[in-house]
Amino acid sequence: MPKQFTIVYIPAEEGTELQEWHLDLPQDVDGQIACLTERLRAHFKGKTGAASTDEQKDAFRQQIIKQVWRTSPVVLNHATDIVNVYMYCSNHTIHPTQRNVTVVVQMESLVDSIPLILNTPAVKYVGVNLYVDDKGTAKNLPVNLRASAIAQACGKMLEVRGDAFIARLFDNDDAFVRLDFTLSEINADAEWIKIAQRQSSGNSQSASSAAASGRQCASPSCSSKGVHRCSRCQAEYYCSQVCQKSHWRVHKLTCVKK
Repeated sequence: MPKQFTIVYIPAEEGTELQEWHLDLPQDVDGQIACLTERLRAHFKGKTGAASTDEQKDAFRQQIIKQVWRTSPVVLNHATDIVNVYMYCSNHTIHPTQRNVTVVVQMESLVDSIPLILNTPAVKYVGVNLYVDDKGTAKNLPVNLRASAIAQACGKMLEVRGDAFIARLFDNDDAFVRLDFTLSEINADAEWIKIAQRQSSGNSQSASSAAASGRQCASPSCSSKGVHRCSRCQAEYYCSQVCQKSHWRVHKLTCVKK
């Protein structure tokens, strides 16, 4: 039986419990690097949102065109054709079978890796990453409150869309190893979250200026100055009661009374 490593699956559906996934670990390093992304790409490829309005479809269309350009500028002349094929297939729940199939598939199956802990020498090159569908917003996938709360607890003010995964790795440029990340580590007092918070605070150039000029509102969609502190945890600041109430669904998952 091949060796395995463990990751945590955080469904966007609130009624679905978090799960541990055990993935086979290839023997070669290249396979170990690629195996997780390939597995998650297949998972995200099958997820669709409620992108039904013209505005949402246009956002998806523009994101695909940008991705086509980054992937291969040569095919940009055919970007409109690619988008039209993709949107037609999305509307008719079929898969494209003509030209540019490869590019269309690439557009719908990319994985975005967000470092919650950077694998620096200070943490002995052990990093923790959050993996999400890079087109979650364009697909209009549901907000993943639990993944958003975890990211924000680590100092990443994100609104995660769609399913998410957390995995751990060791990478010092000379060696690469997939490490286990287990379900028991998903709690507000976990040591890895404290490490992420310290690292985020230390790496943020805006931390010192924020202390001098006042804190920023904790709501991810707001850039105003935070002047009202959460009376329960006393850790988050908001510009108004409106922002505090709108952020409460996410913040309550990590809000611990002082």
